[in-house]
Amino acid sequence: MTVKFFKWPVALLVCMIAILPAGAARAQNKNDKGKKGQPITNPEDEDYKKLLAASGSTPMTQISLGEDFIMKYPMSHYLGSVYAMLTTQYSNNGQEDKMFAAGAKAIELNPDNVDMLALMAMAIPRRIKATTPDAAAQMKNAEAYGHHAIELIPTLPKPAEMDDATFEKTKNDKLSMAHSGLGLIDLNHQKYEDARTELMLAVQLSSAPDPVDYYLLGNADSAASYYNDAAAAFDKCAATGPLMAQCKARGDAAKKDATTKLGR
Repeated sequence: MTVKFFKWPVALLVCMIAILPAGAARAQNKNDKGKKGQPITNPEDEDYKKLLAASGSTPMTQISLGEDFIMKYPMSHYLGSVYAMLTTQYSNNGQEDKMFAAGAKAIELNPDNVDMLALMAMAIPRRIKATTPDAAAQMKNAEAYGHHAIELIPTLPKPAEMDDATFEKTKNDKLSMAHSGLGLIDLNHQKYEDARTELMLAVQLSSAPDPVDYYLLGNADSAASYYNDAAAAFDKCAATGPLMAQCKARGDAAKKDATTKLGR
């Protein structure tokens, strides 16, 4: 069984912009003074501030500003953040090839960027096809991203301005994305028990479980002969989202299998 489609939740993508911590961005160097004692502004910092200020604008506006920034400052220490922003906005604009390229670059520049690791771990298995020339390499990268995200996320320091509950929710949502990607990879490799484990974690950890993950979990349950569990997963998938019809049909089939086949 090869499952290789679906879009990912836009709400998750909107918040997956990795920016430098406050204080890391230096809008100006206060130690540099002009002849009249005025701070000397740094054009690179000013352009980065403009890019951050455009975060609520259209994807095309942010893409244009981000691409211009990279062209203008190819050695900037802000590049990791800019590529992370572009990853999200390319996705929002339907430019998937550019999304994958920007995401890979963001991770290359910052291998511990958990936002990008979790996003790419989920996105690659959902969109890369078996016929894609570098599909195997992409899937290997996605698996590595997912495992690295799961390794790093529990060790993240809590920002001082964030309360404990919000911090735990944020971490769990990132973990959910990583487990979702790993679960789909396992499902495509017909490792159904492993897929079930990963996908159950994906839906359990998410603050707003993705119906697609319930669909994938139902497929893994059915393939491993957990028909009652499959029916429950498909019922949750059928409640909302783009796969309602498919999940209703598969749920009915799983319920029939539960009464006619030897299951677990």
